[in-house]
Amino acid sequence: MTKAEYLSWFDQVLAPTEPTFRRVPSDKLEYKLTEHSFSLGQLLRHIPGSFLFMAKVINREAIEWKSLPEILLANRRHGSATVEEGIRLLHEYTSRFKRSIESLSEEDFQRGTIDTPQLGNIPYWRYAAFALEHHIHHFMELHLTLKSLGVHVNTKTLYAG
Repeated sequence: MTKAEYLSWFDQVLAPTEPTFRRVPSDKLEYKLTEHSFSLGQLLRHIPGSFLFMAKVINREAIEWKSLPEILLANRRHGSATVEEGIRLLHEYTSRFKRSIESLSEEDFQRGTIDTPQLGNIPYWRYAAFALEHHIHHFMELHLTLKSLGVHVNTKTLYAG
């Protein structure tokens, strides 16, 4: 997969995110699917925030958490965001993530490796794929949480917003 193919896939996967964020009822931001789940407001912060974190890893910037256990613990302490904050962060952080991918040479994207706190030393393309895997998992969590509240979401919403 080339960088251009990846970035096209990235845009396709992210397309339904903002419309789904807009379906989150503002009076239900603290609602959780289960006791140990993220609240809706936490998902609105975590989903975009993960792209900022991964951009920092790609750019080899200082990161606050350096191991998977530290990341998992910090994730549970995420603050909440409103719908509008979540959308603003989504635009800002996904743009930064995409710029990080764009800054890599095609050779580095295809064959270079990076040491990550989540998966150890892996190819850049694999870390980029992991970013989308992570997004899809939490996007599904958001989808199911909304469904449990009776918000009208379905397969079309999941894939097309």
